[in-house]
Amino acid sequence: MAINLTHRPDLDARVEKLAAHMGLKGRGRKTAVVEKALAALEDRISLMDAESILASLKRFEGHGALIVAELAEDLDRDRAKPLSLTLQEALHDEHGLPR
Repeated sequence: MAINLTHRPDLDARVEKLAAHMGLKGRGRKTAVVEKALAALEDRISLMDAESILASLKRFEGHGALIVAELAEDLDRDRAKPLSLTLQEALHDEHGLPR
């Protein structure tokens, strides 16, 4: 399935901005941005082998209740968001990978 950025002006603008920052111009610039982004993501994910993922999960397994309690008591926490979303954001990066 082809990705058509014209249906997502927000994504198109982000890709164009990245292309400009990377000095990419002309035909194929958007494809180059997407390829570079995918390569960077693949590199990052390959660093997250099974051992490191398990270690990360064990680290949070022992402290999960404590983290939830701290977030629940945090007076600066955005109360409009559910606690589960706040916890998700605290434990994972913007790609959903463990911090």
